[in-house]
Amino acid sequence: MKKALLAITLGVTLGTAALLAHHGGNLYDTSKATELKGTITKFEWGTPHNQIYFDVKLASGEVQHWVVATEPAGVMLERGWTRRSLAAGDAVTAYVFAARNGATVGNLDRLVKADGTELKR
Repeated sequence: MKKALLAITLGVTLGTAALLAHHGGNLYDTSKATELKGTITKFEWGTPHNQIYFDVKLASGEVQHWVVATEPAGVMLERGWTRRSLAAGDAVTAYVFAARNGATVGNLDRLVKADGTELKR
């Protein structure tokens, strides 16, 4: 009985730690959103988060490949998004809370399509 209780306690503790690590708040600079002008390459609608892939061409000619996450699909539906909100080839301006370590990943703040439509997270 003691071993079973210890195993359950250990499982709950490790599971909680993993959940908190997944949503670590210090990975992204949430004090300011970085403005990125780019072209959508892929939009994945799903759980636990939607993923937006887009390319940004720098002044040097180099292309950066970005991946940003939104809230879960159910939340995004409530905010007016659908699985067809973005398509490969769409020109966008994305406002992103970028990774602090310089990686080309982040969390989406908002996105503006070429026609002026604004999609918020």
